[in-house]
Parts: sequence; structure tokens; C-alpha cells
Amino acid sequence: MRRLTTALAGLLLVAGCGLGGTDQVSAPTGPVPTVVETNEFNPVDVMFLQMAVPHHRTGLELVKTVHDKPVRADVKTLASAIEVTQLSEVDSMLKWLHDWNQPESAGDNPQLHEGHGGDHSTSPESIAALDTTPSGEYEKAFLNLLIAHQHNAVEMAKMEREGGVNPQAKALAERIFQSRTGQISQMLGYLE
Repeated sequence: MRRLTTALAGLLLVAGCGLGGTDQVSAPTGPVPTVVETNEFNPVDVMFLQMAVPHHRTGLELVKTVHDKPVRADVKTLASAIEVTQLSEVDSMLKWLHDWNQPESAGDNPQLHEGHGGDHSTSPESIAALDTTPSGEYEKAFLNLLIAHQHNAVEMAKMEREGGVNPQAKALAERIFQSRTGQISQMLGYLE
């Protein structure tokens, strides 16, 4: 089932995560680099994964809010693609942390985030506020919140790309950087 889910995510990403229109973002082309898996890691790799796992989980909560809301089909398709992709990414990140004998979380101390620009999570209150958004304004509010959320993912990916050493984590960071940047462009097009 996980392979089918991953294949669906890939197809949605290749399709540009949408159902037509001229502003669609296409997936990067070219050969997929082979990543040699290692257990070599540094504190940046661990911090990236420990930040990205809860960030992804929050993103999953966010995209699930769109299921029963009055939004265009392209937005629902994008939300579904994000859900499938991020579930798979969380599985990978948790596996790596486990393989490295590292905890899933660095803890709740806000000072832990001071050295890398603060906490990059979307607040539960912001997600809950979507439920009280009038239906005619929901799509815009959802897209604005998801754009901000995905921008934070891009910032975390930059941190890993610049300071991480683990090839798998760096490859994931590159995919996150590319896909979330594309999603942001796509969503900005929806807001025009």
C-alpha cells in the first residue's frame, strides 16, 4: 500500500499537482541522483529531522482541513498530493532518526530554536481558525496559511542543504526545497 501511495504522489507531482491551467508547476526533469545510504550524520541532520517531523505532521493536519470544504478541484488535488508525499517523508525521517539512535524530538524548550531562526511550525490555533472562516473566504485563508507553512519547510531545507552531511537527509532537503518552492508558486497563482 505504501508503494501505491508513493507512486500516486509521484504521479500527482509529475502532473503538476493540478488539473489544468497555464500556471501549473511541473516536476523537475532529469535523472534522479542515486543516494548512497549511510549512517553518517551531524547535529544539523538531526535537528533538521527533529524539526521537519512535527512540521510535516502539522502540514498533514492543515491539508486535511480542505477535504470537506468548498474549494476548487485543483486545491483539493494539491492538498491530497501533499498529504501522500508528507506521510512518506515522515516515515523516512523517523526511520533515519531511529537508525541513528536519536530521539524523534529535541524537546519543547523554545530556546532550542534560537540558533536557526525560531520555531518554524504553524500554530494549532491558526489551523483551528480555518474552521471558523466563512466558506467564501476559506480557500484564500487556507492557501495563505499553507504558503506560509511551506515557506517554513523551504527555510528548514536550506539549513540542511548548507550544514548537513547525511546524503539521505540532504537529498530529502533538496526534494523539499524544490517541491515546496513549486507548490508555493502554484498556490500564489491560485490567489491571483
